[in-house]
Amino acid sequence: MAERFPELASLLEAQRPVAVQTHDYPDIDAVASAWGLASLLRRRGFSAACCYRGELTSRSLRSLIFELGIDLAPASGSGQNAQVIIVDGSPANGNVSLAAGQLIAVIDHHCKSAEVIAPFLDLRPELASCSTMIRGYWEEAGWEPPRGIATALLAGIQSDTDFLSRSCSDADFAAYTALYQGGDWELASRIVRTVLDLRELGLIVSALGKAVVRDGILFAFIRGPCGQEALAVLAEFALRAEELSAAVVAQEDEGGIHISVRSKSAAVSAFGLVRAALGGIGNGGGHAHSAGGVVPTGSKPGEDALRERFFKAAADASTVR
Repeated sequence: MAERFPELASLLEAQRPVAVQTHDYPDIDAVASAWGLASLLRRRGFSAACCYRGELTSRSLRSLIFELGIDLAPASGSGQNAQVIIVDGSPANGNVSLAAGQLIAVIDHHCKSAEVIAPFLDLRPELASCSTMIRGYWEEAGWEPPRGIATALLAGIQSDTDFLSRSCSDADFAAYTALYQGGDWELASRIVRTVLDLRELGLIVSALGKAVVRDGILFAFIRGPCGQEALAVLAEFALRAEELSAAVVAQEDEGGIHISVRSKSAAVSAFGLVRAALGGIGNGGGHAHSAGGVVPTGSKPGEDALRERFFKAAADASTVR
């Protein structure tokens, strides 16, 4: 593959600011990628900053930002003159509310649901982590990322691969090995490992007890405010049941309904489930094994209706096969 970072840099105007934007409601991989790319662009002489839309709902992500001093700001401050680069997401997938400015590039590793148009596209769904792509950009530029950035990118790969236990390509392993030498893998591991409080443990137990299972699909609704990690923990724990092929966990707060989907079956795509179930009421994206979505406050269908949407999406996918 031709080197991509020099091509990207050649498209940017040095006198205009660059906004490196994550997908909405970002996770560790998104923020690590945005910070890593913005820092690389600053070293090349550009005025670059990383930004996001939505909320920072992950306790682990907030810890990453605090521990490493990541400069992340709401996208509303980017300005009309900004050159916008999207990382770890795509406007075509419905999980990015574009910041003001001119869209220059989309850099993503998720499944593609529609075509996206931008002067620069680097779309690699075969990779497990966007942080792997950004580590490659540093290599193409001829530099090693500083220790803090290497640590963040390590955390991004750890987070999206469940510590190299799922869907890793050779490139992901190679990037992790290189970053392991330059970053603080112990700090990255401590940050990524899920942090829950006792109240959230109680919410998880209650939601699991009231979960509904149909044709190998589990649907659970967490009744109470909780961090983003709690949804993933419950979904991944549920898949330890031999009879289940996929798990859907939802939780409602003032911002809407947040959804986490996990699958352990090649016949059930987490990405396909969330896209089909949320069509017309929300948006989502991800991978075949792991996906997430959001239903905005104004479109909330209610717990029962949302559950039936997911069961119908699973049944329709089974019929198509």
